[in-house]
Amino acid sequence: MAASTKDPSKKCIFVVGPTASGKSGWALEQAIKYDGSIVNIDSVQFYKDLLIGSAAPTEAEKKQVPHYLYSYVEAPLEMTAGMYLKDFYELLERSDVKFPLFIVGGTGFYIQALEKGMFNVEPIPEEFRKSIEDELAENGPEKLYLELKQKDPDSKIHLNDHFRLVRAIEIIRYTGQIPSKLKSRPENNKNELPFDFIKVGFNFEKPVFEDRVKLRTAKMIQEGIIEETSSFFNKGFADWSPMQSVGYKETLVYLTEQKNKEWLFEAINQSTMQLIKKQKTWFKRDDAILWSNQSNCLAQFLS
Repeated sequence: MAASTKDPSKKCIFVVGPTASGKSGWALEQAIKYDGSIVNIDSVQFYKDLLIGSAAPTEAEKKQVPHYLYSYVEAPLEMTAGMYLKDFYELLERSDVKFPLFIVGGTGFYIQALEKGMFNVEPIPEEFRKSIEDELAENGPEKLYLELKQKDPDSKIHLNDHFRLVRAIEIIRYTGQIPSKLKSRPENNKNELPFDFIKVGFNFEKPVFEDRVKLRTAKMIQEGIIEETSSFFNKGFADWSPMQSVGYKETLVYLTEQKNKEWLFEAINQSTMQLIKKQKTWFKRDDAILWSNQSNCLAQFLS
């Protein structure tokens, strides 16, 4: 359930699950109740001024409890999991950070990077890793695992450890380095999260998600995702990685191909449901996630 900690008063709660599952609302309620802080681990909400399409917390919500690592990375910089770990641990050096920490988001790779640690190698583009995750989702782990064993025979990574499998393949393909050999270098030893933690998850059946996504999409269009996307497009950031995420990618097509709003609504809905399917596949492999009685589990953990 948890990693060991030097300070039992410092505890973390990962609040995970697909987009539109109510993670942020629940985390805010609990952070208020337990006088804690919220830390972002959503890969789009890092970026400054990408607020509507990312469903970032509002200013009113941020005033209720401290929120960290939201809306602070400016274009054209692109965030990586390694950069996130650096920023996360720098955040913890601040004296004003309140525990418990509610670490909220649906980006499974970042969550496991924080939980398990990462080798310190050169930054690898987000899209490069996502292409490997897509291979995993479409074909299963067997082909990637065979590639790993062929190129790194000494690897001890298990077929079902999909986080480490994806990470090893991206290191091999992008850097040419052999992951098992990196372990022998002291500078590459990355510790796991040094605090007690639990992971609580939120999920729904497909019909419920469909209804929630339609409401979410309508709200985004009403609140100005077209204008938000247009602003970045006009500044020359159409190819910026976050603009290829769900919501923004479809809005770029709407702008450049003169589509109508009905098309945009349906396109965002469809892409969001596809993203939810991928996120469900990722999270269901994690046996440590508590999918029911979340509030009771949290109360017991913090007692």
